[in-house]
Amino acid sequence: MPANLTPEYFEAEKLYKQARTDEERLLALEQMLAVIPKHKGTEKLQSDIKKRIARLREGQEKKGVKGGKSGSQFYIPKEGAGQVVVIGAPNSGKSSVLARFTKAQVEVADYPFSTTNLQPGMMVFENVKIQLVDTPPISEDYFEPWMTGIIRNADLVLLVVSLGSSAILEEIELVREKLRSRKVELVQESEEKFKPDGMAFVRAIILGTHLDSDVGMDNLEVVQSLYGKDFEVFGISFKSGEGAEVFPRRIFELLKIVRVYTKSPGKEPDLTDPVVLAKGATVLDFAYSIHKELAKNLKYARIWSKNKYEGLRVARDYVLLDEDICELHS
Repeated sequence: MPANLTPEYFEAEKLYKQARTDEERLLALEQMLAVIPKHKGTEKLQSDIKKRIARLREGQEKKGVKGGKSGSQFYIPKEGAGQVVVIGAPNSGKSSVLARFTKAQVEVADYPFSTTNLQPGMMVFENVKIQLVDTPPISEDYFEPWMTGIIRNADLVLLVVSLGSSAILEEIELVREKLRSRKVELVQESEEKFKPDGMAFVRAIILGTHLDSDVGMDNLEVVQSLYGKDFEVFGISFKSGEGAEVFPRRIFELLKIVRVYTKSPGKEPDLTDPVVLAKGATVLDFAYSIHKELAKNLKYARIWSKNKYEGLRVARDYVLLDEDICELHS
């Protein structure tokens, strides 16, 4: 099967060939892996890229140990319905986000730099799990180079800020500038994530913690007035729980995914384990996610949709909605 590589892939490959440092090579390889078409014809190439990434990451870890720092875990495989990377300044409340919404064993401390490694946890929204990944803090003097890769490849970034901080605006701009220096721009929306020059436009929201502090509401209004046009700004209190109930649903919505349930002819649908697809996915995409031979022989499907359809016969290009029940026919 031909690879059918895209122009975006060749641009990333060009950046890799032009790279002068291991960090630049790693960024280019990660971009190559992100944009390469995922099918049988590229499996060998994908494997080769992953091996090169692993070697570079291993080299970075060894350099960190040699320099006197403890080795950092700097790669977390994506799991669940999407990977949401949590970043922010020291004492912004990043670890508290993980502690509140996942069962991960995290250290929540009132002193800076308590997080030194990547820490994953799974947040439950109804019948799916969303992966949250806590990261070391970003400050003027501290920004682990290996963090760039996981931020670039995130499905969504949470820029966490403390609404109780007197330097909240400076902290937001510091994080954004540090990322720009590594060719990462946080944005609300982006039609094309990776640009030919290596810049990555990563979707993000601003999450304000400590909403219950004395200046929490005032600072939330300030952040919304200054950044509301560029980002969604979300406030939350871990003490009162304000904002906590709607937070998982909002993250699910921002990931732009849909849940589709399988159904065999003559049987009840399985509503416990949905197939998670990108919003805009078709019946054919759904079939491919189950088995390529099923997709190859697919003729049509029947759809049960919330408050809409009951066993409607649809074509292979029918666009699926969240919580559709799909019965495939070959």
